[in-house]
Amino acid sequence: MAACPFCLESATWKKHLIAEGGHCNTALAFSVNEDALPDVIASYAGKVSMFLAPTWEKEVVLHRFQQPGAGCIHSTSLDVDGDGDMDWAGALSSGHPFWLQNPGWPAAGTGSWTARVIDEEITGIHCLLTADVDHDGRDDIIINNFEPARGIPDSIAWLSVPKNPYSAKAWNRHVFARGDARGGSHYMGLGDVNGDGWMDIAVGAKGRPFQEGNWFAFWTHPGSGEVHQPWSKTVLAVDEPGATSVLGIDVNQDGKTDWVASRGHGVGLLWFENPNWNPHPIDQEIRSPHSLTSADYNLDGLPDVASCGYESRWVRWYENSGKGTFITHQIDSDQESYDLRSVDMDGDGDPDLLNAGRGSKNVVWYENPHIK
Repeated sequence: MAACPFCLESATWKKHLIAEGGHCNTALAFSVNEDALPDVIASYAGKVSMFLAPTWEKEVVLHRFQQPGAGCIHSTSLDVDGDGDMDWAGALSSGHPFWLQNPGWPAAGTGSWTARVIDEEITGIHCLLTADVDHDGRDDIIINNFEPARGIPDSIAWLSVPKNPYSAKAWNRHVFARGDARGGSHYMGLGDVNGDGWMDIAVGAKGRPFQEGNWFAFWTHPGSGEVHQPWSKTVLAVDEPGATSVLGIDVNQDGKTDWVASRGHGVGLLWFENPNWNPHPIDQEIRSPHSLTSADYNLDGLPDVASCGYESRWVRWYENSGKGTFITHQIDSDQESYDLRSVDMDGDGDPDLLNAGRGSKNVVWYENPHIK
């Protein structure tokens, strides 16, 4: 790896171990015990576990999977029941989405989180995304159906919480990409690309094991009157081997939302410039950058990007110049990832990185040195 000309030795991101020894594809963080520090909930070693900050010494098991080696491929958080605390939702790559009811502290510390169904017909999911799709003041969940022959094949839906989420057999399902998301659609991202105040939704489709795929695309939100109808699809690029993740940020500070993307089952990161969606490289050497996140890591007012390549085992953050170019900074050279999140883990005001370690069989977080 070529040295980064602006990477300073004093700017080392300290690596903190949360858990090790168990396969982990997804981890997220929010405060469960109301002490202001985010705790970590991870699909880890065949169960969903909570690790309490800041020592991580206590593992609280919230849910056990019946099949050996099972686990969630992705997860998200939202206040499902409107009781003021965050609940957890998980997606299985060959099963149904479900949510765990947070009973509130201190009961949450005993592991007494009740599992409830979200949708028993949707199966083979790869991503869960939280957003208020219909602007009713409550978060919804966006789900893509990964499998081509089961569930809602080749489609993406958003699901609103039913009136009584404790007893409902399923959430309210609204399919907006019906049959036009074939090809192993992976991670989704949000961005208001046309400035109409409604969030559009993008996804990357990796291709394998299907012949179709290897594309990035987004679906335009139709606005309030047609929110429950199919949305219009715009293809950003084809012939993108291993297309995986997409995030909406204003890269070049022109007031328009662009799309940052990764080839998580291929090589490299890139961004697509609004409005013509011309592609620009960010990193052409990182291998299998399956995770992608964005935040202002150096607190200069510009949105930066971070990723981890599970094949190259590099964790990197990319400093945004605000003019369409990025400076690469190496954080770690020996760590895998399937899920990377920007979270202020230590409460010091700058975004850190929480990493679900996949083949590294760990959960770690990286402490931002607050470069400025």
